[in-house]
Amino acid sequence: MSEQQVVDPPRFSIANGTSLSDQVYAYLTNKIITGELKFGDRLNIKEIASRLQVSSMPIRDAIKRLEQDRVVVVNPRSTCLIRTPTKQDVLDAIDARRMIEHFAVELVHRHVRLNELSLLDSLLARMESIAAEDISGGAADHLQEYIDLDREFHRELCNLSRNDYVRQFYTIVNIHLSMSFSYGCGVCHGASATYEEHRRLVEYLKAHSSEALDVIDSHLMKSRENIMKEPTFQTLPD
Repeated sequence: MSEQQVVDPPRFSIANGTSLSDQVYAYLTNKIITGELKFGDRLNIKEIASRLQVSSMPIRDAIKRLEQDRVVVVNPRSTCLIRTPTKQDVLDAIDARRMIEHFAVELVHRHVRLNELSLLDSLLARMESIAAEDISGGAADHLQEYIDLDREFHRELCNLSRNDYVRQFYTIVNIHLSMSFSYGCGVCHGASATYEEHRRLVEYLKAHSSEALDVIDSHLMKSRENIMKEPTFQTLPD
């Protein structure tokens, strides 16, 4: 267990219309999603407030929200730890993600315009270059880059749903998967295969075809199976 120090803070301001607690929540959430904060890490409220140059109140508010999201555990004397998930927690998060993304794709394939898919096309192009290396066995060095692209792809997919609740629920679920180090496990068994699934999904979205639903369901089911095979998953408590 380590005490995590948050460094290189962004500049926080209420001038942009977003509360300080919302900005701190987004900042800490991003730290968890990117793996800079890991389960078992201790969050020191005073230390974070000092480094972010804000009062302790927005830090406490953000941590309270993370506690409600079941991401952190606040113990007596305000000791705050990133929560260690159980195997069932991870499986529940995976299944929730499948439901959320299925619904998102159901919405997107009906109404999406071609110009709205430009970001997905851009992400696909970058994923393709890594997938090409995967075919020749050289993608391991770029695995984290591919995982980041994959995460951004699925986030944009939910954004395209035009449903704020889909976006919100996906963010919460994504925190749990990233917190358990399981997010990348679903794609690290072959970038070329997962790239092809992403490519087919975008192709069907452009055609407004319901086949996109079958692709996303199959894609996320394979991800679930891969995660369950991972040694990291096996080390989690029951």
